[in-house]
Amino acid sequence: MHYVIIGGGIAGTTAAEELRRLDPSSEITIISEEQHPIYSRVLLPHYIKGKIPRERVFLKKENWYSEQNIDWMAGVLAVHLDTKNKFVTLSNGREIEYDKLLIATGGEPRTLFENSHNVSYLRSLGDADNFLELLNSRDNNCNGEIFGSGFIACEYLNLFAHFNIPTRVSFRGEHFWSRILDREPSEFVNQHLEKSGITLRKNVLFSDSFVEEELKYKSSIFGIGIGIETDFSWLKESGIEIKSGIRANEFLETNIPDVYTAGDVAEFFDVIVNRHLKMGNWMSAMAQGRVVAQNMFGNKTVFELVSSYATNILGLEVIFIGDVSKEVSDEVRLFGSIKEGGITQLVGRKGQLVGAILLNRNTDRARITEEICNKSGLSVDIFAKI
Repeated sequence: MHYVIIGGGIAGTTAAEELRRLDPSSEITIISEEQHPIYSRVLLPHYIKGKIPRERVFLKKENWYSEQNIDWMAGVLAVHLDTKNKFVTLSNGREIEYDKLLIATGGEPRTLFENSHNVSYLRSLGDADNFLELLNSRDNNCNGEIFGSGFIACEYLNLFAHFNIPTRVSFRGEHFWSRILDREPSEFVNQHLEKSGITLRKNVLFSDSFVEEELKYKSSIFGIGIGIETDFSWLKESGIEIKSGIRANEFLETNIPDVYTAGDVAEFFDVIVNRHLKMGNWMSAMAQGRVVAQNMFGNKTVFELVSSYATNILGLEVIFIGDVSKEVSDEVRLFGSIKEGGITQLVGRKGQLVGAILLNRNTDRARITEEICNKSGLSVDIFAKI
């Protein structure tokens, strides 16, 4: 049996490790665009702040792959997939045959200010190294300019604050997470940022003229956090169903036999909230890696997880739990208030609690996670106590 895994991040590497445990004699190949062994993206801000040395970012050493009898092909891309004859063509010209294939490629940051030396992204270890170089070469008049209003923007807010760099953040909507936050929690975030000394620039259109004007500020460091995008062009003749991500069922199987997906690229059917979801966070990717390995090996296992992600924005605790999309919800309930210093936003669909966003109310986390897992209704008594 030859297992081929495209993507050497946490989903792909976790799957490889689990497959080796399940099947000591199988052939396993990881195809990774990265030149480095797997490292923790979660630890990159700690490395930048100097809280941990660079080597602590790595989760595996290079010799781990050979010790596990895993063929690790670093610095190459998959450029074509033939699902009929079951082989992958690589950027180095090689063709790799597979019996079972896992696609766990993730995505790349959307770009602004191309070819400008003072632009930073925060997706890879190379990005972290580049940001440190920008910090070390900055002058006394340096400002931080952040573009975007998601989790990467939050990381930049914390980093600029750590290095005492005055900061302005620009975003397309009225507030952070404008597609999912209700009015009061969104205002809570805006007020917190402004009280922390952050200048907010709302409803910004990232046009060519805007970019040209911004580039005049040569002493600024530009932190870009406007989302990620995935290149599916190499899959266009594969027959694999693709929508916002690679479509998969609850077993992380695609519509093509013996082809699976996991991690940021996977749009899987979530049996808890009863719809297809993409969950681009570390917790979900690791869990999917374990489950998809079971299914590739032949142990039919449903992926079932109430995923969550937590961050801190200049002292404001933010936790996302489950399916928080307002676009496909039909009910939103709020507990707490700006005056109380914390808000919980519950998201429901067809009477079922499917997600929540917690602002400075982390004590609600375990209870809400359990209720989502139990497919509870929004009317259950427990929410009267939140």
